[in-house]
Amino acid sequence: MRNLNPVTPSPVQDDDTAEACWDLPAVPEAAGRARRLVRDTLATWGLSTLADDMTPVVSEVVTNAVVHANSAMTLSLHRQGRHVRGEVADRSTVWPTPFPAGPDEEHGRGLAIVAAYSKRWGVDPRTDGKTVWFVCGEGEPS
Repeated sequence: MRNLNPVTPSPVQDDDTAEACWDLPAVPEAAGRARRLVRDTLATWGLSTLADDMTPVVSEVVTNAVVHANSAMTLSLHRQGRHVRGEVADRSTVWPTPFPAGPDEEHGRGLAIVAAYSKRWGVDPRTDGKTVWFVCGEGEPS
C-alpha cells in the first residue's frame, strides 16, 4: 500500500497525463473520503466536469470493497488527456457480481451504476486480490 498521507496531486504535466493514489481503510467513511479525493483531484487536473460521473462510480466500488471484500484498499486515478481511469485494488479474490434488483430491493444496483456512469469497466486479478477499474471521460478514449 502507498501514500498513507494523501496529498493533492500536482497540476498536469506537459504530456497531459497524471496520477494520484491513496490508501483507504475498510470503514464506511471510506466512500465519502474517496468522493472528496476524486472531486479535489479532478478540479486540480481541470476536469471537474467528470466529477458527476466519477464520484458515484468511485462510491460504489469503494463501498463494495468495504462491504464485500472487508479489506483496506488503494484508490488510484490515472489521467490520460480528457479521460481518467479509476482503480480500486483490494485483497479479496472474489469478483463483483451483478445482482438483478427488483423495485423494492435496497441492494443490488451498484454495478449497474458503475456501468451507467463509466465508459467501460472491468476487473483484473492480482496475486493478492483484485483491481476493479473504470474509465470516465469526454469523447471516446484513445
